[in-house]
Amino acid sequence: MESNIKLSSVYKFDCYRDNKLVWTETKENLVVNTGLELAMDCIFGVLETPTFYVGLVGNNSSIFPEDTASDHSFEEFLGTTNNLRSVAHFAKGDFVGDTFTYVAADTQFMIGGAGSIYGAFLITEGTKGGGMGVLYGASIMAASKPVVPGDALLVTITVSAQG
Repeated sequence: MESNIKLSSVYKFDCYRDNKLVWTETKENLVVNTGLELAMDCIFGVLETPTFYVGLVGNNSSIFPEDTASDHSFEEFLGTTNNLRSVAHFAKGDFVGDTFTYVAADTQFMIGGAGSIYGAFLITEGTKGGGMGVLYGASIMAASKPVVPGDALLVTITVSAQG
């Protein structure tokens, strides 16, 4: 009997303005080739699980399997009050059928500059605007969503492995 492993992620975005939910979006992402390699290195290689950070995408772009932290077509949205990218604190999830999950709930961004959010990405480097580390994956929403100073954007990421 063969078993194929599929890695995937789902990003859920909730934007609050004046303590009211103004928009929400849920979108699957692409785990890029460097993300697949990182997962295999952590499982079967000598790498320890790194700290993951979430960045926001600030332009309409496509995500490709060949994208890396230093070479991709999306631009990072830098209009947050955070000095660094927000840390994704993953907690062990559950088995549902043949799928196991980890969830990083409510990774928070405080918006300091007006603009549009097009998606998010998961990376092993915390420097905003930086191109180092390993890009795990990225997600582009169906349509851009507006943000203004004072908004709180909460991003929940569910990563899963299906066998």
